[in-house]
Amino acid sequence: WAIIAKNLAGYLEIELREYWGSEERWIFKPLAETGPDAAGVVVQMEQEHRDLDARLNEFKALTRCPIGADIAPLVREKGVALVKEFLHHMFLEEEVGFTLAEERLGQTYLEEAADRVLLLKEAEKGLEEPAAID
Repeated sequence: WAIIAKNLAGYLEIELREYWGSEERWIFKPLAETGPDAAGVVVQMEQEHRDLDARLNEFKALTRCPIGADIAPLVREKGVALVKEFLHHMFLEEEVGFTLAEERLGQTYLEEAADRVLLLKEAEKGLEEPAAID
């Protein structure tokens, strides 16, 4: 369980950081400016994100120490709860946030935002990979 728990924590942390670095900036901040109803949806997503981040930090704290038989059930329980909460958050983003963003901001805007995010990710990968030696 130790390896699974640490991998889960790492994966969820990456996903949450990507949200703050891309979706929040390029999609949901502009969406919130389209009206009070959209702003309410964005506020709810941001609150869920903060809650997820807090739960993730609690889970990561559990995975820092050796996971023995005595603590394994707690780690498993917290991990499953965290994944469920994460999936609920992703559903809210996809089914409510992105649907509303498409209505308010338009498909073209979303495609342009996606292109920007992909370019940023590619640039980050380029910095992380060692240069080829000829």
